[in-house]
Formats: sequence, C-alpha cells, structure tokens
Amino acid sequence: MKAVLLILLAIFQNNSDERVLDIYAKNKSDKRYLEQIKILAADQKGLKIRDLKIKEHFGSPAFKITLTGKDGGVKLTSKSVLTLEKLYGTIDAMPMRKAEMLRLP
Repeated sequence: MKAVLLILLAIFQNNSDERVLDIYAKNKSDKRYLEQIKILAADQKGLKIRDLKIKEHFGSPAFKITLTGKDGGVKLTSKSVLTLEKLYGTIDAMPMRKAEMLRLP
C-alpha cells in the first residue's frame, strides 16, 4: 500500500497546469531561434488556449526544441524549427488536450 501511495504522489507531483516549449540556442541572434519566435508570435491565441509556456535557454552549442506535456513527459524533440501545424498537431493529439477540447464551449 505504501508503494502505491508513493507512486501516486510521484505522478501527481509531475503534473503541471502548463505545457512547456523549451527553446535552446547559442544566443538571441541565432537564425533558427529568431525564426521560431516569429512563428510562435504569430499565434499567441493558439499558444494560450493550449496552455503553452515558452522557455528560452541560451548558451547551448546547438539549436534544439523540446515540448513537455502537462504530465511532465517529453512529447517532442526537434533540432529544426517547428511549424505551428507540427506543434499544435502534437499537442492536440495528447489525451489531456483532447479532454480539454471536449470541455471547451
């Protein structure tokens, strides 16, 4: 019983109210970073309804993007710029997101 409680506690501690898109780049002048930010900035509403938080990390030797779900699991990793179609397609296929869409008015 104690083991089950510990597992449940670990699961619930990893849950978040937001999905996180981590963008790793050498610096703010990185061409792919700038392109990705431009793509994301074009649809703030879409990011907001998907509870997506953007985190920028500079000093990385290579450009990389990771998408982390509300459950704390990495759902997507890319070494190239993501289109909104790819990003939203990945998010909208997640079980938690499907449940959220059913609750939307």
